[in-house]
Amino acid sequence: MVYLEHATTPVIFGALLVVYYFSIPSAFLLWYGSSHKYLRKRNFQLKKLVTYLLVAFFLTSLSAYKITSIYFYVHSPAEGELCLSSSCVLSSHLLQKYGVKPETLESVGLPSYGPMMVYRIYDLGTNATLGLPVRMNYVVIIRPLLLLPSAEVSVYYISGERAVRRKTFYVTWPYSPGDVITKALDVRFTVLIVGGGGGPGA
Repeated sequence: MVYLEHATTPVIFGALLVVYYFSIPSAFLLWYGSSHKYLRKRNFQLKKLVTYLLVAFFLTSLSAYKITSIYFYVHSPAEGELCLSSSCVLSSHLLQKYGVKPETLESVGLPSYGPMMVYRIYDLGTNATLGLPVRMNYVVIIRPLLLLPSAEVSVYYISGERAVRRKTFYVTWPYSPGDVITKALDVRFTVLIVGGGGGPGA
């Protein structure tokens, strides 16, 4: 089961995939094209390469963060909430509305600061190993790492009103975000695309 109204569009998802997969190769191509005459003289223009790569890493991290959000949002009953600190997460209306005690998230560890999207995941999925139905009951926090081509995903497993454990993994270029999430959680994650409508919002 998924929340059909949370589907994304082919334009949004396609654009994010292009940025995710091609920002870093484009940085190398741009460096090579603009430095070709210097490279022949063994002047490698490394400062220029580093600058291009930092921009590419930033874009790749943001796109990984957005793509990962799309995968989780389709299994969320509500839009994600953008936070910049752990105190914002603890006061999130998502925790209050969907019956999660904030202090239990804190007890298993919260990111301290930085941009992060908070999702309340509650849905019925399919186990990736056995193909059996499995209940997804998580709070998920997604953070772009910005200076690295990666996004951090922290999954808090919920039992009753409590977060009982935390699992953290990373969606890192050039690995497929959907494959990384599926392997990490042993639940099949796919993106839901429709011809119109909006993406995951924030």
